[in-house]
Amino acid sequence: MKPITEFKTKFEQHQIIEETTTTPLIMEGQYQRAYENLLDAYHAGLYAGIVGPVGSGKTALCRKFAEDHSLGFSWVTFSDLIRPSSLIGTFDPTLVFKVGYNIDAFIPGPFTLASIEGNIFFANEVNRGEEYVLNTLLDALEEKRLYIPQLKSWITLDENFYFIASMNPSDLRGTRVLPEAFKDRIRVWITLDYPDKEVEKKIIRMNCPELEITDEDLMTLIEIVSQTRQSPVISKPASIRTSIGFAKMLGERCRRLQISPTKEIFKDVGQLVLTQSLEFSPGITPDNVLNEIIERAFHK
Repeated sequence: MKPITEFKTKFEQHQIIEETTTTPLIMEGQYQRAYENLLDAYHAGLYAGIVGPVGSGKTALCRKFAEDHSLGFSWVTFSDLIRPSSLIGTFDPTLVFKVGYNIDAFIPGPFTLASIEGNIFFANEVNRGEEYVLNTLLDALEEKRLYIPQLKSWITLDENFYFIASMNPSDLRGTRVLPEAFKDRIRVWITLDYPDKEVEKKIIRMNCPELEITDEDLMTLIEIVSQTRQSPVISKPASIRTSIGFAKMLGERCRRLQISPTKEIFKDVGQLVLTQSLEFSPGITPDNVLNEIIERAFHK
């Protein structure tokens, strides 16, 4: 089979035609409260911002909210690379060559599509975006209309359109202070933190149904993760995604060796999973910090 033909076959086998999966989320504690706050903001017609550390479940919460309300879900993760055209859209050069600079050659961006289709638009890590990029959204968020400069036209937003922004803590590297004009258009602010240990245990079990370690060993793992979030020498601690990865790797190691996890296995797997997932203060040796954390977790 020729490479291009083989790729086409594989592409068609794996192409996502329609999203059919549901977003798993433990609706307890802070997640239940945040969901209810988001629900009230939505029905009040007030755009919402969710503030919380990386990997605390902000995106999962918003995805589930969209699914529960049968709304489309579009998102962009903001960074220095995002430009207004990344949100609004741009011309396809090939189509421009054929039909010229008109609507038939225009490829709408995710914000434009959400605006006219009445979907939820999720601005992920919005405080990593450039101010001039955020400014392109001001009219849409205030006056319910969007200017598309490529088409020299204004469009009205669909009445079902809804905007949610997420922010990382302001002390995290790479973040910026949100412009006041943009911040003023977000009327409801919801805070998420890392979940408590019992909820995190349920999250890990839900995402790792094949996991065969005991609750006691899993709570030891969660204690290790929790201590990374409290350490003064760790600037970026373990996220929930890291917890899940840690549990999967630990479970697989123990399955292969056919033993229960020991302190040494925790240290070995912890080094593999945590070293590059965390960010440490300058001059700190990650291996030493992680070993100390694991030792403390075993003596609690």
